[in-house]
Amino acid sequence: MSSIEETKSRLMRGVVQDNINVLQNLQNARVTHIKRRRTRHWPWILGGVATAGTIYSAIFLFLVPAAKAPAVSAAPAAQDISSLSIPQAETALLHPRPIDRAAIPLSIKTIVIDAGHGGEPGTTAESGITEKEITLDLALRLRRLLKNAPFKVLLTRETDRPMSLEKRVGFANENRADLFLSIHANWMEPHTIRALETYYVGPTDDPAALKLVSRENKDSGYSLSDYKQILEKIYVDARRDESRTLAKSMQGQLFRALKEKNPALENRGIKTAPFVVLIGTQMPAILVEVACLSNEEEVDLLTKEDYRENIAMALARGIRSYANTLKASDRKGS
Repeated sequence: MSSIEETKSRLMRGVVQDNINVLQNLQNARVTHIKRRRTRHWPWILGGVATAGTIYSAIFLFLVPAAKAPAVSAAPAAQDISSLSIPQAETALLHPRPIDRAAIPLSIKTIVIDAGHGGEPGTTAESGITEKEITLDLALRLRRLLKNAPFKVLLTRETDRPMSLEKRVGFANENRADLFLSIHANWMEPHTIRALETYYVGPTDDPAALKLVSRENKDSGYSLSDYKQILEKIYVDARRDESRTLAKSMQGQLFRALKEKNPALENRGIKTAPFVVLIGTQMPAILVEVACLSNEEEVDLLTKEDYRENIAMALARGIRSYANTLKASDRKGS
């Protein structure tokens, strides 16, 4: 039996050495002619491996006839799929892609106009004019200008009365508003600034915006238990896309209408900020700072009826312009 083992070992060593020689030759040839030689000598490699397998099988079958045949293994057990890599969809979209308007035709049926403050004055100019007076005057003018529009216009307040931020939000949501517009007048340092800016919901790290938000949100009515819901609305609320479109339309109309009579007016564009009235409302919503009561020259303009009428007309055009984009999308999808 030992002679058989010796013969088998000798034959195997010879086969292995032959294959090593073949591989070495291939390696040398590959250095000089890598592409051409690689394809030419693959049959040699496969042939050598096949020859080694054949010889080993012959030795095993004919020289060792008494060896036991290997036992047939049982059928393999079911594979544990827990270790498999299975493609999965993302569990959450941090920034959901906006839905194509043409897919779901939308229209405006109800608009809520929010005259900022009431009861408490808001910001107050040195001359004594208050924010609550200016915002209510503009809201009433805007409702009149939209009287013949194909949608209903509601005001959160029609008189000088206190109204919490929570009630303003609730009013808009309960009336199933399609748009929400909150009108305000700012106070900025230095007092030479005349800034026009429009906000929609979102985070901000702008110190000036944070100061403004803190002032406007001081009576929010939210508690710490509402924190998660607030963050979700600020960061992942899909209606932000429509709010941004509305804000852009409004800012453009206001600046074009007021720049001629207010040459020093600064267009600060559209911004995001976590105002409570923008967080809680369930429809596209914006907050507009139409003037700075800290600038007495701009305050003087606000005392003029025609200037306030220009502001109201620009707000109306901004709303109509946004509404027309919805109609255009509806026609595009039809």
